[in-house]
Amino acid sequence: MTKSRFLNGAEASRQYGVLAGTYAASLMWADPLADAAAEALHAFHGSWWPMVEKALDEGVDKVPGAPPELAALIASLPPEPTAEQWAGMDAGSAAIARTGDSAGLVLQCVSLMTDYWSPPSTKPLTLTSAVTQGAVHPLAQTGAWWLELHKPGGLRRGADGFRKTLQVRLVHAFVRRVARGSGAWDRAAWGEPINQGDLFFQVVGFTKLMIDNLQRMGYRLSAAEKEGYFAFWRHAAAVLGLHKTYVAMITEDDTYRFWHLWMLTNPRPDAETQALARQTLETLAGAGGFRRSFLRAMVYWLLRGDVGHGLSVPWSQIYYPMLVLYPPFAWLSQALGGRSFRKFERAIASLSAGNAPERLEALARFKPAPPSST
Repeated sequence: MTKSRFLNGAEASRQYGVLAGTYAASLMWADPLADAAAEALHAFHGSWWPMVEKALDEGVDKVPGAPPELAALIASLPPEPTAEQWAGMDAGSAAIARTGDSAGLVLQCVSLMTDYWSPPSTKPLTLTSAVTQGAVHPLAQTGAWWLELHKPGGLRRGADGFRKTLQVRLVHAFVRRVARGSGAWDRAAWGEPINQGDLFFQVVGFTKLMIDNLQRMGYRLSAAEKEGYFAFWRHAAAVLGLHKTYVAMITEDDTYRFWHLWMLTNPRPDAETQALARQTLETLAGAGGFRRSFLRAMVYWLLRGDVGHGLSVPWSQIYYPMLVLYPPFAWLSQALGGRSFRKFERAIASLSAGNAPERLEALARFKPAPPSST
């Protein structure tokens, strides 16, 4: 691994020991089962996802022409949790879902904004035209998937959330296929596209950063609810293709350590990733001036000033009033039984309007470009 991707190696080893070495190695880990399945499914073009769905519903042996690589991928999916495990996971997921649009704000202003911090981790988006110029905005894809996952029973096998998780895993594999074949991917400098280290960092954003920032907003989560939510994501991440080494680390302590390790070892944003971060906030804000100021203030409050400045997010004058006004609002919302995802759903719909009929089915029609012959 070149120094352009893994920085401060000696200090990382001193502070984090074996974890630093695991992370450095995982920048070269991809998802071999999903990659093999994507290579085989590519020949089916737009019909690849209906084939996967039929295999999930009826079994691979009931799908004429289903490649053995698809059978291997489906056979590798994690076993169903026990009833007792589901009870804890459902309680954790429901606790997050009850925060409604506040969770949507954390997803928009924290979990996804941090993806723009490291230029190498963002390269798959900027190099893969099928993603950056595809039918839907990447945030719309992620937001729609997250919402499906957090519906009651959304992670049960056969539910839309479970299906979309597997779909996202395969889309990641298609993106890797396009990036590798683009002729522009520098594996030595950037690692594998959508590698295991970056995938785990995204899961940290969905778990540790989600929980911590909801609590910063004023919501209260019990120890059992937090543990249930980490367990929920251990199962979701296994479906998503996260390596078992990292799945076992989806705990409060390990995700905290990994967040700080990732920030220590990754390069800071460059002009391109800063522009992507600002563009994402502008897209989410739409035409509303107050909404723009509100989202900027959220970034500075939840991600803290050094990250906000690093992403070159403009400062917002409503930052200080927000610190005073939002926690009582969160307390009242929780006391009244929670909030809906109405505003977040509208934001996701606005990103995909006219481009993703029937809940962003453009993901199922994703067609990667063939590998370059040069």
